[in-house]
Amino acid sequence: MSLPALRNFANEAECKLYFIENYCSAEISTHDGIKVKFHKDMFEHAFYERTQKKWKSAKDHFSADRGERIDWIKYVLNDNTIIPRQGYDKAKKRFDNSRRVTFLTPNNYAVIIQLVGKREARFVTAFIVDSQDVANKINANPVWDSSDWL
Repeated sequence: MSLPALRNFANEAECKLYFIENYCSAEISTHDGIKVKFHKDMFEHAFYERTQKKWKSAKDHFSADRGERIDWIKYVLNDNTIIPRQGYDKAKKRFDNSRRVTFLTPNNYAVIIQLVGKREARFVTAFIVDSQDVANKINANPVWDSSDWL
């Protein structure tokens, strides 16, 4: 399975329509059978970036880099060679096994889903990891434990 080509959109509206038609209106599952729901209101979270680098600042700018990798989301969710990791809850300062991080290396692309029940999840975000320190942290996260979810 080869990595999908980058997709070029004329504008943000075209990217959002593609997201709605190909993700929100489709049935998408992970390679191990978790059905992932995509919601329209997650578009901004997944495809916007902060112009201010403060953690709590608003995501206020559409990211063409994120948009052109939109087809990578399905690819990463379906790649059975990637070892899923637990997400990290910044507020609680601990790892959270209900968050599953799938990290594609060497492309440094992460997809995060939130488990909501047996074999059910919702899409949270996908992004390019632009720091080797962050990439190393993700790869050091505990392996995601499937026992509660599959």
